[in-house]
Amino acid sequence: MKYIITFLITVSFATMAQEPELEGYTSVYANYTFCKLNDGATFDDVRPFVGKYVENANSFENEVDLAVLFPLYASDPDHDFFFVAHADSREEMGAFNDKMFQIFAQSEDNAMPPMDCDVELEAFQRVGPSSSDAAPQGRTIVNYWPCKYTRGFDRRAMREARRQAALKHYAAGAEGGYRYIMTNSGTDREQDVDFWFSTSAPSEAARGKNIDLWWSEIRNSDEWAEVRKHASCQDSETYAAYPLKQ
Repeated sequence: MKYIITFLITVSFATMAQEPELEGYTSVYANYTFCKLNDGATFDDVRPFVGKYVENANSFENEVDLAVLFPLYASDPDHDFFFVAHADSREEMGAFNDKMFQIFAQSEDNAMPPMDCDVELEAFQRVGPSSSDAAPQGRTIVNYWPCKYTRGFDRRAMREARRQAALKHYAAGAEGGYRYIMTNSGTDREQDVDFWFSTSAPSEAARGKNIDLWWSEIRNSDEWAEVRKHASCQDSETYAAYPLKQ
């Protein structure tokens, strides 16, 4: 993955507006900020600035979640890490951003972190069922696949089949969850990706177990055959996610 924008690219706003409502799925809105450290800097140099940002984010009432993700298995990414914020609505995300801008505009601390964060994206997400209702705690392992729809695709049929496959996966012992990611503002329209599919696992061991179970229980299932009728995905890349605010 040479350029960061190829990490989360999809189709136009019109496509997002056609997203079907589906049983077992919830909607989430996300902002992504991709960062590269300055020469000679480490994340420890950035940590005080991140801590201050989180402190400010916790200084007023909101339900926006924040996390930072680092590449584990990625093909030459043009970033060192990225931040993601999740909210239940665009209005909630916008209100959070407005308040954070106000806080920093009134701050007398003009120190800048030793990093360049010049790529930002917005995304709409369909979050499928997970293996547990409890919110993930601590480090999680996230995989991302770039995907293309096939000719004559049916999103509703694809996602229902994916939901059924996930439930079968969980019943076999898999842990974690999954979501579909459709980006809009900030994306590169020339990238040949329709949507991104992601999975999460509570540990690297759980991720490995999930993959083993997918090969043994899901890959040749009727549900997965239905999923493959509607989209094809390239190889995934893997990130370690750390919660900053939940």
